[in-house]
Amino acid sequence: MVEDIKSDEILFSYKKCLEIGLTKSIDAPLISLEEKEMKRKLQENKKLIEVFRKCVNKVHAQLKRKYIFLLVDSEGYLLDVLYNKKIYKDITDLGIRRGTSFKEESCGTNAISLAMKLKQPIYLKPEEHYCDIFKQWYCIATPFYIDNQIVGYLDISIIEHNMADEMIGFIDLLVYKIVNEYKREMDLESQEDLEKLTDKQIEIIKKCAKGYTELAISMELGLKPSTVKYHKKEIIKKLRVKNLQQAIAKAIKFNLID
Repeated sequence: MVEDIKSDEILFSYKKCLEIGLTKSIDAPLISLEEKEMKRKLQENKKLIEVFRKCVNKVHAQLKRKYIFLLVDSEGYLLDVLYNKKIYKDITDLGIRRGTSFKEESCGTNAISLAMKLKQPIYLKPEEHYCDIFKQWYCIATPFYIDNQIVGYLDISIIEHNMADEMIGFIDLLVYKIVNEYKREMDLESQEDLEKLTDKQIEIIKKCAKGYTELAISMELGLKPSTVKYHKKEIIKKLRVKNLQQAIAKAIKFNLID
């Protein structure tokens, strides 16, 4: 079923490429970001790029360094690429550099463009690509989600060699590691940026977590109910959430309360 959907989408993609007059013999992708826009995207995705490099470098040696790892943002623009230049010539000669677009109007049918359309892992053999520049590439691309939103795509490619079967399972594991490490880093960064709660506010949110009413909290801590109400609003503001339930959840997550 999945293969049927992929096959249909490949045909639709070929048709679109023909309709827009995309030439198969292009020697590089046609679309790339302007310098200013590329710098903005790299800055926005700085943490994701750092985590991508960290996770890939841990496993690169195990794979005999034959594979090319591409990190693409949610719009299909290349943020980073890691590969062994001793095995492959500089792939920037093919126009594969930061800011390159992998949308089909840029470089034809490819694993990343299909993963963007189908929002699922896609494996593409050389002959399934539209443009000649990828006719020796075996590629698998998959989206990665954070809080149910696609934040980017990971592509693992190899040139002139069959992709090992285990890579299909491996890419899921690598995405899992990248997503979890990225979320951990963002949580730490978020925690550092938060305005600190006062000792009184920590006492109040602890009691809120235990189900105490405002009146009960005011009596226990010797505060006016209006003061408790004020501190609850401040807690929500400082933790950058919308309501007290979210504040309690975030306080527990950041170990502010038990």
